[in-house]
Amino acid sequence: MAEGANALLIRQAYKGFDSGDPKLLGAVMAPTVLWHEPGHSCLGGDYQGLEAVVDFLGRLKARSGDTYKAEILDLFSGPERAVVLERETATRNGNALDVIAALDVEFHEGKITEVTVYESDTDQFDEFWEDGEQPAEVDEDYEIGWGDIESELYCSSREACFGASAFLSLP
Repeated sequence: MAEGANALLIRQAYKGFDSGDPKLLGAVMAPTVLWHEPGHSCLGGDYQGLEAVVDFLGRLKARSGDTYKAEILDLFSGPERAVVLERETATRNGNALDVIAALDVEFHEGKITEVTVYESDTDQFDEFWEDGEQPAEVDEDYEIGWGDIESELYCSSREACFGASAFLSLP
């Protein structure tokens, strides 16, 4: 059975990351892509926009002396979302990282639009990267508006096969 288009997008994203090719990453990720990285290390936080995501991915390689690797172990892909099980390895300051992570990936209009990472051992991941830097900054001035909520309800209800109107007519 042939892989779907979204599975191919994910494989291209991994190829772009491995080769350090931001143009390839830009070809598969939406300009407004949102990346959620768990934890409390200097790398934990949300990264909004292609430039911020590419910078974050570059920091993984740079902070590990280019030893950070993410290997796809399994890939489950559907029309609007996929789950990737990956093995992350790296060495840094005499320490080794070897963890499994699950990535929940969303697609819209042929591009990766959101990635949420779930580390199997967030504490180990945090300890490996920690060196006194602060976590990624959160925009304290950001206010969520009805349009954001409406959009999220529409996307979530569409993915759950419900009509958005069922949620948008709330009192």
